[in-house]
Amino acid sequence: MTPSSQHPIHTTQAAELPGNHRILETTESQFAQLPPEVLLLIIDHLNTAEKFSLLATCQYLRRLSEPLLYHHLDPDGNWKSRRRIQLLNTLGERHDLLPHIRSFRGYLIPTSIRRPSKPNEEVNLWDSTTRALLHDEWFAISAPLFLQAINIRDLDFTGDIDWQEGDRWELFSRAVSNMKLQSLALSSTSKGPLDFTPILRGQPELTRLELTCPPAHFDGLQEADVPKLKVFKGIWGQAAMIVPGRPVGRLDLDCVCRDDCQCIEEGIFQRLLQSSETIRELEVRVDRTTDDITLRRMLQLIVQHLPEIVGFTMIAKGTVRAQDLLDEIPKLSMIRSLRILNAPILFTSPPAWDSSAGSNRLEINTREKLVEKLKEMCPSLSDVGHTQQIRFKY
Repeated sequence: MTPSSQHPIHTTQAAELPGNHRILETTESQFAQLPPEVLLLIIDHLNTAEKFSLLATCQYLRRLSEPLLYHHLDPDGNWKSRRRIQLLNTLGERHDLLPHIRSFRGYLIPTSIRRPSKPNEEVNLWDSTTRALLHDEWFAISAPLFLQAINIRDLDFTGDIDWQEGDRWELFSRAVSNMKLQSLALSSTSKGPLDFTPILRGQPELTRLELTCPPAHFDGLQEADVPKLKVFKGIWGQAAMIVPGRPVGRLDLDCVCRDDCQCIEEGIFQRLLQSSETIRELEVRVDRTTDDITLRRMLQLIVQHLPEIVGFTMIAKGTVRAQDLLDEIPKLSMIRSLRILNAPILFTSPPAWDSSAGSNRLEINTREKLVEKLKEMCPSLSDVGHTQQIRFKY
């Protein structure tokens, strides 16, 4: 696959496609004589390069295959900025393609060094004022397109956007209100509150909600709203608001430790217990400033209130004490997968006053022994993963 065929191109300008294969007006191919619904099923299983090759055969197959190139768009960090710009230009010229988009996962605003109003003039991205102007201009071009992309089912806007700026949040709300989403993910740098309640009330089929947006709130959300939600990502306080009464079985939670750590608030755990399904998968991200006492208390509350967890991942960004894992993880009697990521594991002798762990303390001093001991104490545990070097303290 060549780089030029990996993603949607300016098809409006493609009188000739790569390889100089001029598009034919007619064809006598037996393949083209198949019923359109059969052709669409076949074309939909082709990879991107094969679809582009099909565009070059005849106008009839081009009309069938071109919309399929836009079913699933993922202009993420693997796309160069110019290709994201090219995609936005194509969609801006070809509004007929917008209803064909089924999923969009990537950047709404290109990370560009040029403003759309001055394409030949480079922008100094280190200048915050100039960068803000660039974002404003690209947002004004890209966001309104989604008002016509009414068939999107999976929407994920990557990148940090201040959704409170100007009329951005109103525009986003209007666009989403036209969609029937199954998955919604949003990042935001906004400082003030963002009210998701009106948006979620219109999404009865939503099963996944992922927010990197601490100010988001759901005040006034009724239990009848988003009744099919199964996966939630956000902060602990948001989970306490949206989980009760819904079949949430997987949580991905951030703990932003400042004055109070939500990850050790028992009231939040009691709210999580009100999920209409048993929570089986839990991933937590802990701020690097979290101390050992807080981390241990969080593990104790997880064990106490969510004992039927099957998969547990902790991204700690700081030291995790091996003894805390030995003391608490075996109490999760159904656990099969344990992952400790971005965290050195600290092996240390117990304080003289602490005799709660008994014989497990001094004999465990390597990662291999820790994993062996955990599996011995947890018969159901089969998968243990860890990243980051181990630190020893004597």
